[in-house]
This record gives sequence, structure tokens and C-alpha cells, in this order.
Amino acid sequence: MNNLHSVWLACLFAGLTGPALAASDPLANLSEHFAPELGDSELANLRGRYAGPQGIRYFGIEFISTLTTAQAQQTAAMNLTLSVIKNHPNLDIRIKSDAKTAVSATPAASNINGSGLVQVVQLQGSGNSSVNQTGITFTAPPTTGQSVSAGNYESQGALGTASYRVSGNYAGLQLNSADGHVQLEQSLRGDNFSRGLLQLNRVRGDGLQALNQTRIWLSR
Repeated sequence: MNNLHSVWLACLFAGLTGPALAASDPLANLSEHFAPELGDSELANLRGRYAGPQGIRYFGIEFISTLTTAQAQQTAAMNLTLSVIKNHPNLDIRIKSDAKTAVSATPAASNINGSGLVQVVQLQGSGNSSVNQTGITFTAPPTTGQSVSAGNYESQGALGTASYRVSGNYAGLQLNSADGHVQLEQSLRGDNFSRGLLQLNRVRGDGLQALNQTRIWLSR
């Protein structure tokens, strides 16, 4: 799991700018509170820093994917957090969703080209909304959810299956509807996570709302 350090370094060096799980309308979370604009002076003190007397002591990534239909809503979330205590990293992987069970599974791979921050939206049908959102905040969140080891997990919800996976070259969340009409993915990809962050949002149908949110947490 030592190569997971690259997860956090890759995101920190990517220069991304930009709480609670989604409300009844997933688009209600689209606000400056989730993705505030950061000034050059704030970012200047962060570039290239990982841990040290004045550097970053904690950072992590939170994935939240929400699917809403006229009948129901399903939200899945995943937290990958790295705390540094006395220069010894401690990785904490937590998953949460609207389902109560988790069993081993392997999400299907996505054939998406590109590196850095890659955001994909594909829509087919009428009355749909599909949004990818990424932001940075400087306060560490409370760690909630089910703490797990690296591996593959799955939970079944009202609308589909949420799959979580952490391995040497992939860390992410997929939410797939039971009818195959919606595929949401948020992940870090590539050998040592060198291909960066992916947000994939595919919707085929009518009257569907799909929302991907990625938040990067940094604190001293």
C-alpha cells in the first residue's frame, strides 16, 4: 500500500481549483460552498508540499455519487484519507451508501483515455441532468462510514449497485443502475495512480438526475 502515497501527491500537484451527502435534489449541492474559488496566494503555499513543520499534515479525497429518479434516490460515498503523525502516513479507507451490506466484488473497467483531471458526460434521452463537480477545501472532514482495508466491496441499493475498489493502480467508486441506463464513476487510475482523477457520468433514459462530486481535503 506504500504506492498509495502517489494518490495524494498526484492530486496535490494537479493544481485543481475549485457537505454532507446530497439532499433530495442532488443539484442543490452545486454551490460555492462545495467548490470555493481559491486564490493564487492560497495555492502558492501548497504546491510541492507533503509533510513537514509547516507543510500539509493531512489530505484526502471524498467521492460522492447520487442517482435520482421520480421514484427514489440513491447516494454512495467513499473517503480516502491520509493522516501523517510523526512523519508516518496512516491511510484510512471508508465507504458509505444507502445500503446496509457490503460484499466482495470487482467493478468493471472503464476505457477512458486521458490523464490529469478527466471529466466525461454522456447523455441520451429527455429531461435528464448530469453533473460532474470537483472542489478543494482546507479543513479536514470527520471520518464517518465503514472503515475497510484495501480491496473490493459492493453494496446494493434501491436503484442499483455501488462498487468500491482500492488497489495498486485504481481507487474509486462506481454506481451502476439496475437497468444499466446509468453509470457513474469517480476514480484515481493508472500505475501508481499516474493517470490522475476521472469523473464519468453516463445517462441513458428519461427524467434522471446524476451527480458526481469529488472533494479534495487539505489541512495542516
